[in-house]
Amino acid sequence: MRFRTHFNIFGPLLVILMLFALDPDSGFGIKLFSPTTTVLVLKMLNGVMLVSVTFWLVKLLLDYPEADTQTLFRDVRRGNTGSGLALIARMVLFGAILSALASSVHAADVRTYIPAQAATYTPMLKAEQLRFWPAHPEPELLAGLVEQESCISLTHARCWNPASRLKTQREEGAGLGQLTRAYRADGSERFDALAEMRGAHRELAGLTWANVYTSPDLQLRAMVLKVQDDFKALAMVTDPRLRLDFADAAYNGGRGGLLNERRACGMKAGCNPQVWFGHVELVCLKSKAALYGRDACQINREHVQMVIRVRSAKYRTLMT
Repeated sequence: MRFRTHFNIFGPLLVILMLFALDPDSGFGIKLFSPTTTVLVLKMLNGVMLVSVTFWLVKLLLDYPEADTQTLFRDVRRGNTGSGLALIARMVLFGAILSALASSVHAADVRTYIPAQAATYTPMLKAEQLRFWPAHPEPELLAGLVEQESCISLTHARCWNPASRLKTQREEGAGLGQLTRAYRADGSERFDALAEMRGAHRELAGLTWANVYTSPDLQLRAMVLKVQDDFKALAMVTDPRLRLDFADAAYNGGRGGLLNERRACGMKAGCNPQVWFGHVELVCLKSKAALYGRDACQINREHVQMVIRVRSAKYRTLMT
């Protein structure tokens, strides 16, 4: 094999081994796979895959002897200008295909693509979950919740960013879990989730609206505790796994409204108030007024669908 072949095979393996060995949360004798390095390696392998696929697509598209790269380079050395232009065209085609493939991948399958900043904050989220809710049935759902709350798109700068912010005249949502305060038309405060959580949990005493955007650990702590509060309050849903669906619905749409919807479901023939999907999900009592192009029912139902069934599974390795 040529040096290039050896380099292409063993070079990446050496880099991966060095990344794991030098990771302060991984390496020899500590932990084999840390979230930070695992995400980085997966992104690197994704890039290798894109380059390999592009290489073979170019070979298939230019599958005749005159377009062979070795032939073109040989002719260029002999002074053939046409071969030089053909070689440049081949490289332009390679770049165009690679760019198109990268765009399609990074426009990204929400079920598999992990945003870059998740590597920074999943260890922090895991630490908060282990501290305050070690018995969580499916910790990856917390990571899926962060993605749902903070990511306008998977590649947006505010995705998995403590500075993520939703700000309107009537509402402000802050950070990774979008702690929210809202106002009435006259400017008076309608509710303040941050203040409520701080009042309910002394572990959040240091979290204020003045420091919320620079306190990712407290943001994540508040989110974990809020979901746990809803989970505990919904103990009437006896299956813990099914209760997580309801807890997410409560996180997004409010616990009181959810309890009313469960009651309405119980009064409806064939509707099981112990099950969200296909049952309580179909009984919405929220406002049908348009809000950001959708009504509150659509927003709440989509939230549960995206967190529980779409976004979270890809975080399982990082959150275990």
